[in-house]
Amino acid sequence: MTPKPLGFGKGDCPPEPLRGARAAPERIKMAVFDVDGTLVDSRSSIFRAATEAAEATGLTPPSYDQVRAIVGISLFEAIVHMLPDHDEATHRAYLEAFQASYVRMHENSQFCEALYAGADDLLRRLKSDGWFLGMATGQSRRGVNRCLDSYDWHDLFNVTFCADDGPSKPHPHMLQANLKALGLDPHQAVMIGDTGHDMRMAREARVHFIGVSWGFHTVEEMEQADHIVHDFNELTAALGAFSKVVSHG
Repeated sequence: MTPKPLGFGKGDCPPEPLRGARAAPERIKMAVFDVDGTLVDSRSSIFRAATEAAEATGLTPPSYDQVRAIVGISLFEAIVHMLPDHDEATHRAYLEAFQASYVRMHENSQFCEALYAGADDLLRRLKSDGWFLGMATGQSRRGVNRCLDSYDWHDLFNVTFCADDGPSKPHPHMLQANLKALGLDPHQAVMIGDTGHDMRMAREARVHFIGVSWGFHTVEEMEQADHIVHDFNELTAALGAFSKVVSHG
């Protein structure tokens, strides 16, 4: 029976590995995915929310480059980075306006954040091939649940960790929590993401990192990735190569 996705309170992890993980084959492997810019094409919606939040709080709308640079870390930290010359009250007001904009978008029945072509097929193929699937995202828990609902992913992901569960990327907490929940070691996991924040998180957690070039950050911003791929066919091949390394220990 496939375990339901787990998520835990701020800073918490389960005291023991998820039941069944240690009984799995010795060479079990896990793929941990970022969401925005990796699986879901949320570039336009995040930029729109950032623009509407600026207009609602009387600030100059940010450029796309300003917005894309901070995607992946927790929203409040991202806002502080983007608006370093403003006080906390302004940061809080911008946060509320950003969240309100995003909620309005998703309340529109015609609104949809498209998956990148090949994303859903890859996840389902990995699951059928015996991989554990995890999530490490800067989204809130509400955003994660909405994502799982929208794309019918509840039965795909074994564990999900987000910005509400502890320190933000590039701190390794989210990735380490994924491993701890399943009782796995760093060499058994690979992180897939589109930003330098994901890359640095993986480095800190001693986990192999595959960068995808179609998201928010440039290839140059992920130049220390173990591998960079440019489409889902290349990603499938890179994961296959990683699987062989794990299998042969």
